[in-house]
Amino acid sequence: MLTLKGAIAAAIVDFESGMLMASGSNNPALFDLEVVAARCSEVMRAKIKTMQKLEMDDDINDIMITTTSQYHFLCPVKQHRNMFIYLAVNRKNANVSLCRQMMFAVDKNIV
Repeated sequence: MLTLKGAIAAAIVDFESGMLMASGSNNPALFDLEVVAARCSEVMRAKIKTMQKLEMDDDINDIMITTTSQYHFLCPVKQHRNMFIYLAVNRKNANVSLCRQMMFAVDKNIV
C-alpha cells in the first residue's frame, strides 16, 4: 500500500485491543502509528456499536475520514472480524478509487 501515490502510512490493526499487527510509513515523523491504531480502533468499535443499536443487518465496507490535507481509510478485514486495514494518504496526490481498490486487494490476501 505504501507504493500508492501520496501514501503516508499503512497498518493492519486489531481493533479489539488497538494493537498494530503490521505497519509501515513513508514518513515516520508525521504521526505515531501506535496512537493512530488505538484511536482508529475506537472509531471502528463506535461504528459497529452504532450499527448494532440501529439493528442494521449490514457490513462496513470501509470508512473514509477526510482532513484538509489527508485521507484516512479504515477497511475491516473480512477473514478476521476484529481487524482492519488502515491507510493514510496525502490528499493532493492520492487517488481515492485506487486507494480503496488497493485496500480491498490487500484484504483478500490476508490469511
